[in-house]
Amino acid sequence: MPAVDFIRELDRAETRPPGAFEVAHHLAAGAAHPAILAPAPGRLTWTLPIPRRATFRAVIAPASNAPARVRLGVSDARIYEALAAVDVQPGGGWSPLTADLSAYAGWKVSLFYRPEHQAWHVNVSIDAIGGAPARVALGSPEIVTDREAAGEYAKRRARLTRSEAP
Repeated sequence: MPAVDFIRELDRAETRPPGAFEVAHHLAAGAAHPAILAPAPGRLTWTLPIPRRATFRAVIAPASNAPARVRLGVSDARIYEALAAVDVQPGGGWSPLTADLSAYAGWKVSLFYRPEHQAWHVNVSIDAIGGAPARVALGSPEIVTDREAAGEYAKRRARLTRSEAP
């Protein structure tokens, strides 16, 4: 069950370069997906809590005539952990990009490490690997989890949003 739709959250993301990302339906190899069109080099960073039993999933396709690499990682502003990467080639279709995010949510046996209270930085980096600027489509990027965890997460996000309001 989807808990976070990153297309809907694009306005909350830190984007580099600013203003270079757009939302569109993208067609690759006969299949269309709602997508974030992103430049390479470029980076998107969303800061948010992670739901329990969560998985990041997206499909990646080229949106230009240059190859690119898309990397997914999570950071707590101190340490960056690389989780997954995929390379796309011009003329290629959709390639899956998935990563288990369950280590960044829930209770841990520790007095100091409380991931359920942490806002994590979910980073999607796009690298030009062919020596020329490129563009990619991040199709249907989302965090999914089970129904119970999605319900808990929606309540937690609502509380955090209310507490951030002026």
